[in-house]
Amino acid sequence: MILYLVPILTALTLLIGTAGVYQLQMRNRRVANRLHRIIETDEPTTLPTGLVDAALPIWLRPMTFLAWLLPGHIYSETLLWDLAQAGYRHVDARKVFAGARVLSIVTLGLLAVLTLLAVHAQPQKVFIWTLLAVAVGFYLPTMILRVKQNKRQQEITLTLPDALDLLVICVEAGQGLNAALLKVANESSLHAKVLSEELKTVNNEIRAGVARPQALRNLGLRTGVDDVRALVAVMIQSDRFGTSIAQALRIHANSLRTRRRQRAEERARKAPVKLVFPLVFCIFPELLVVILAPGMLALYRALLTMSKGG
Repeated sequence: MILYLVPILTALTLLIGTAGVYQLQMRNRRVANRLHRIIETDEPTTLPTGLVDAALPIWLRPMTFLAWLLPGHIYSETLLWDLAQAGYRHVDARKVFAGARVLSIVTLGLLAVLTLLAVHAQPQKVFIWTLLAVAVGFYLPTMILRVKQNKRQQEITLTLPDALDLLVICVEAGQGLNAALLKVANESSLHAKVLSEELKTVNNEIRAGVARPQALRNLGLRTGVDDVRALVAVMIQSDRFGTSIAQALRIHANSLRTRRRQRAEERARKAPVKLVFPLVFCIFPELLVVILAPGMLALYRALLTMSKGG
């Protein structure tokens, strides 16, 4: 049995290694392209905004009509902030999400029914599997939304300490908080696109007449990151009591840097546990075959010779 698994596990190991090398090359290429843009131009890069554009793409507009089948989603404030945390702030984002959920339910349900009827399954199995497909279709858009939220929040968490250091420098240099936020947003538009977009949104809200504490609270709600919420609380408290915001931001930057180091140490301690699976299923079988194969072949030849001699 092990001899049959060796080619499969070897191919899997080579595939994982090739994917890792390709990912490393793509990362180096992205870094090189970013440095090239910094050298060639000083203008901020245009950020892809997806559903933030003024008009929806044509292929998304039919979903807004399907959304009326789920009216609770259209007026849900919780869904509004969930979509904002994933980067979707268009006025029709909730309608698109609700339409995508309806389309997912109908598509998976019909696919399950047609597949089961094609294999002549029993009615009870058709009902059970169709119900399961409908449930998967209902939760599939939410799961995709959670994945995008986690990816966006992780990027904000990793880029926030460096942006906060730059914010401290700008404030200590004499700039106001609004000007400092705009400066940090422009300077971090290449290496921290998500955070830059959020800071620009804060500045735009303040220019539009929203009070600065409320604009900062909206920043915490849009990101959903605990570090950003703590930063917002520090800035609102300093603004309310008139304390030195530069000193408060410096202390908070040190705490964020400590948290980032602790998260890195935590991941490093989890690495040996995560390596158990590839070691057991991808490396140990090959080592076992390499070590035992010569002895097993010699034993087989000896037994074959003895059988012929007998």
